[in-house]
Amino acid sequence: MREGSIRSDIELRAPVAIAVGAGFKREITSLTAMQNFLKEWPPAARDASYVTALRSCEAARGGEIDLDKARQAFLMFAKKARIEWTGADPVAVLREAKIRRSRARESRAQNRHVPG
Repeated sequence: MREGSIRSDIELRAPVAIAVGAGFKREITSLTAMQNFLKEWPPAARDASYVTALRSCEAARGGEIDLDKARQAFLMFAKKARIEWTGADPVAVLREAKIRRSRARESRAQNRHVPG
């Protein structure tokens, strides 16, 4: 690829999975999808990792950097924004934590009533 030429959409070798909504996973599969996601990100939540990811996508589109570097910048953004998909369903995690807290309260209550 010659420097300065603009690339059309390029598929990522491995999609980037991010969490959207309550327990929903979205796979970002291309350079355009990364850029579109970033452009939709709320302006008030844009930080240095956002700027780096957006600039990296633009540089990859222009052939200035490798697509994998742009993907890595997007991954760092997702981690810092706490939207990286971990494979755990957030709804299930919250439900399990609530059950554990409830059981711990019940256990403490029972231990208080045991004659000593």
